[in-house]
Amino acid sequence: MELQRRKKRNLLKLPLLVFFAVVVIGFAVIFGLFHIRTVDVTGNEFYSAEEIRKMVMSDSLAENTIYLIWKYSDPATAEELPFLNAVEVTMEEPWHVQIRVYEKTIAGYLMFSGSRVYFDIDGNVVEISGEEREGIPPVSGVSIGQPVVGEALPVADETFLNDIISNARALHQSGPIPDEIHYDEQQKLILYFGGSRVLMGDTSYMEQKLEELAAIYPQMEGMSGTLHMETYTPEITSVRFVPGERGGEEEELIINLNKSAEEPEAETNEAGEIVQSDSENAAPENSADSGGSGYVEDPGRFSSDASGNQIYTDEAGNVTTNLDKPYLGDDGQIISDGYGYIDPYTGAYILNQ
Repeated sequence: MELQRRKKRNLLKLPLLVFFAVVVIGFAVIFGLFHIRTVDVTGNEFYSAEEIRKMVMSDSLAENTIYLIWKYSDPATAEELPFLNAVEVTMEEPWHVQIRVYEKTIAGYLMFSGSRVYFDIDGNVVEISGEEREGIPPVSGVSIGQPVVGEALPVADETFLNDIISNARALHQSGPIPDEIHYDEQQKLILYFGGSRVLMGDTSYMEQKLEELAAIYPQMEGMSGTLHMETYTPEITSVRFVPGERGGEEEELIINLNKSAEEPEAETNEAGEIVQSDSENAAPENSADSGGSGYVEDPGRFSSDASGNQIYTDEAGNVTTNLDKPYLGDDGQIISDGYGYIDPYTGAYILNQ
């Protein structure tokens, strides 16, 4: 009888032993075979692969393939990482995973108490650190309070913050990305590229301004001076570029907008100034007999910019504020502003030699 009871107990214990054996083997497989040893990171631009790996695999169980895939199957998990929009984890082999990240677009950084405050194109703080990240421009002229990662930039003037966000989005949509972004005392945007600055003014027509800037930017490379786009409207056909060091303006040039693909690229002289070709300088052969220039000294061609400076726009849409010398004649004679002249027949702005 006692022997039978013992046999019964042993038979009952056997399933439990099998169960525990399976559990132990299962854990050994899960935490041994599925222990991550190789990680590939893709989609990163601003952050290094090592930084991504450390931040995505930050908790104690994250070195397990199954757990990591399960964790980031929930899109909300990536929201805990303020610099990422999404994270995708896929298994290449039980010990080998690929982490694909979708970074937030970082618009720039502000300096605060010796640290760089990086913010995205939605105006949210994504990182506060001493790390200088390549390709992200500094932003100056903006005062902020105590920044907090994951929250909006603490700019007291909400309208100004909205302008910063709007300009950041337009910059990353139309480019080019400047070396520095600055806001003056009137909260007007100024972009710096090498030795040149571009006065962008307020947010009006900002996307169009940036599209035009992207098109004419190659003409400015290697030059120093100021490009005036603050009074841009879709109706104008040219903008002023004033050579010289930043602010040390000497003589202005006119850069035409919306050039057709057939037009030749602007030529530059040794000083880096844009010059007209001989064919552009030459007046039509029958100009002397034409009996008129097409120029009308109309008061309506004079206007003022936001700073109160008087602007003259000729018939071809060329614009200048250098009105130290009066425009002469309406009968085909040269019209000079002291720095150059507008050919009344072609509408081209020619620098004095």
